[in-house]
Amino acid sequence: MDVVDTHVSDVLGRTPQTGKEDGLESIRVGSLRDRLKRKLLQNLGARSPVSPAQTVEEGRQSRIKEVEREAAILQDEGSVDDIGPFYGLPSKVQELLQKQRGITSLYEWQDRCLKLPSLQKGGNLVYSLPTSGGKTLVAEVLILKELLCKKRDALMILPFVSIVQEKVKGLAQLAVELDFLVEEYAGSRGRFPPIKHRRRCLYIATIEKAHSLVNSLLEQDRLDSLGLVVVDELHMIGEGKSRGACLEATLLKVLHARAPTQIIGMSATLNNIGDLLSFLKADIFSSDFRPVKLTEYVKLQDNIFEVQKGQTLQDRLDHQRTVTFEYSPEMAKVDPDHLLGLVTEVIPQHSCLIFCPTKKNCENVALMLSKLMAKHRRELSQVRKQERRDLLKELYRDGEQRMCPVLQHTIHFGLAYHHSGLTTDERQLLEAAYTDGVLCVLACTSTLAAGVNLPAKRVILRNPYIGTQFLNRSQYKQMIGRAGRAGKDTTGESILIVSPKDRCKVWDIISGPVESCFSSLTYDDGKGIKSLILSSIGLQITSTTKAVFDMMSQTLLSLQASHLSCDIVAMTKDALQQLIDEGLVVQKRSLSQGEEIFCHDPSLEVTPLGRATFKGSIDLEFSTQLYTDLKKAEESLVLASHLHLLFLVTPYDLVKDVRPSWMTYFKQISLLTPVELKVAELIGVPEAYVAKKASGQVTRQVVDEFVVKRFYLTLMLYDLWRQKSLWEVAEKFDQPRGFIQNLLSSTASFGACVYHFCQELEEFWAYQELLGTFVKRLAYCVSAELLPLMEISGVKLGRARQLYSAGFHSTAQVAAAEPETLVRSIKQIPRKVARQIVASAKLLLNEKAEALLQEVEDLVTVPVDRMTSQGSPRSLSQLNDMDIFSHSFSSQ
Repeated sequence: MDVVDTHVSDVLGRTPQTGKEDGLESIRVGSLRDRLKRKLLQNLGARSPVSPAQTVEEGRQSRIKEVEREAAILQDEGSVDDIGPFYGLPSKVQELLQKQRGITSLYEWQDRCLKLPSLQKGGNLVYSLPTSGGKTLVAEVLILKELLCKKRDALMILPFVSIVQEKVKGLAQLAVELDFLVEEYAGSRGRFPPIKHRRRCLYIATIEKAHSLVNSLLEQDRLDSLGLVVVDELHMIGEGKSRGACLEATLLKVLHARAPTQIIGMSATLNNIGDLLSFLKADIFSSDFRPVKLTEYVKLQDNIFEVQKGQTLQDRLDHQRTVTFEYSPEMAKVDPDHLLGLVTEVIPQHSCLIFCPTKKNCENVALMLSKLMAKHRRELSQVRKQERRDLLKELYRDGEQRMCPVLQHTIHFGLAYHHSGLTTDERQLLEAAYTDGVLCVLACTSTLAAGVNLPAKRVILRNPYIGTQFLNRSQYKQMIGRAGRAGKDTTGESILIVSPKDRCKVWDIISGPVESCFSSLTYDDGKGIKSLILSSIGLQITSTTKAVFDMMSQTLLSLQASHLSCDIVAMTKDALQQLIDEGLVVQKRSLSQGEEIFCHDPSLEVTPLGRATFKGSIDLEFSTQLYTDLKKAEESLVLASHLHLLFLVTPYDLVKDVRPSWMTYFKQISLLTPVELKVAELIGVPEAYVAKKASGQVTRQVVDEFVVKRFYLTLMLYDLWRQKSLWEVAEKFDQPRGFIQNLLSSTASFGACVYHFCQELEEFWAYQELLGTFVKRLAYCVSAELLPLMEISGVKLGRARQLYSAGFHSTAQVAAAEPETLVRSIKQIPRKVARQIVASAKLLLNEKAEALLQEVEDLVTVPVDRMTSQGSPRSLSQLNDMDIFSHSFSSQ
């Protein structure tokens, strides 16, 4: 166990039971422990000659003088919001951006945006530009200014877990150099409530986790510490599902709290951007800037047309050329869209993305191209041959001596597919290889367009569909926005392949109106409204019926009520009544001034179940079911194995995505021990029922099909828990390995929610004890010795094993290493990755040290009002060591 992982009691003088101190940690934490122990012993040996009150007063005066000195320095240097030449930031920031990212100067629009008067005054802002226009850099400069100049925390909200992880990893080196913290809030990661840091902290969160974080800060009355909220893909507020409703609720609460928190939104171009501006009370900055010129083409059979300005489809499509690739009849039959010809026009000197409608189509396209190259362009297999072999070895090692046969064939030619069926490790390896030019073609689904930044010289849209749905304009723009790599290409181009039957629909894609963004609170018959009202009552943002209606009048939904033809008052009434009927909220009528007249505006309170639901971020659809399941299991919980606990944290919302293979189900249930079979019987999955389904017999036995399907998912998780590989479990249950990994990630996240749910209900005290450690281990499902390494951002199972084998057994050992040491110790690890891992490990150590110091400060906080006339408690940072211990022992 590392020093930073030890309990507070260890810091106060008790020797750790296991592990050894590392140099880096002892500098940061060990010295504090030694000082506390020394002072403790001094106080035990002699009574302080100075009275506690006098000592505290001297400490107070010393602190005042220190603050006055700091203020004088700041006054000499300039305002607290302007401490350097780079947009108010120190010149070191500019140097680091140049060194780490090669950024020597900002674009003209970025300069104008950062100098906006409204932005300088702390006003809210929405800015809109095409993809790859450089929006993120502006946000990062504003975040650094908040952290370094204004000394307040910041929150960055990103749409996907993968992007959160990528951003945490990308900012780690900057954070270590500039001495601020970065905390990841995604999946099962994130502390609630967040630690009160001594240093400023950047929270990087998914939409759902950001909502929970803001709730926690509001409950702790700490929202004032959050100076800035940055929202990427702000238009997702109109996604129409729970995530859009969640994002609207988060922003509404920040606005409603009237805290001095600035909101910055990055958005796609919208037809009704004015609604968002009114909702956020924000200004707008927009530009059509692109660092690389984009030329759009449409391919119809053998003809390629350039998209130009015009009033009709004929005017807009200008014929450029007819493809004349040397295709044999056999090639034309295999590749009727001429993908090989279009791709080989740009590779291997440049890169190419091919967007496909389905995951299976991605794999088929990659395999088809590699087979054609093997016959007709064999020379392409010689490009960067050794690096491609190294990539295959890395994939083979990470897959525990297994590899996708499609990738095994395609990578030799610089091709790969990219979709959610891949594991996280596979995606990261392929993305890094593509960025470095080892791979030059990715056949991908639309999720890549909204995910990590992987631009290309040429982007090809295999057809204008996502699944079976025709593309809309914003999806099209997002995909073609990947064309053109700033700093590498002078131009970018997109080619949309269209069949004759879809020709008339093309107009809507290339020239149709820009989409509008509408509130998502009404999804699933107003579930978003119910969730918002429940949490607002629980957080005491609203405590009466009138206050609920007042809050709802400030929503984006209220602004758009007339356009959406919805009665906001009626919907609010219905939602509130449903919460009362479901036992999540109670309405209390009070007597006015001793008279027996009921108050016209009754107060509202959440019930214990209501509080547990919103504190645990449990979907309202499943909160009652979760309570019932936990209550039922409490009576006969089987702890001889982890199977029963795994069932209780198996996500309800994934059940709809699985169709059991009854023969596989029967084989797995037959392998269970008598104790494990008892779990199946207790939850309602009889072995006899599964046996009859597997044999194709009709059964009259009454069972809950939902429970049966949920337990099927639990059996997958049980194999992972017993450290079976993703590949092994995916093959056994005939599921994509990406689905199995997503199941594990979702279960770890839901497990954390169930843990917080139980913490709010005293009757579930046993689950509070059981789930804490269980959920933490569930996030990784690895042996105990790898857990410290898996906590490092960007380190997955394969990399953790490499680090452990190379002798790096703790976070501290990785943090203390030089990147070059990792490069020498681990095969095929790029220097860039090694630097990121070391920086992430240092960041994690800083975070743990901050948590430990906060525990110490909470432990030794002195209630000054007991000794002096001052009325507020004094913390560790305000007192010297002798203050603390002379008070502690003289009061005994």
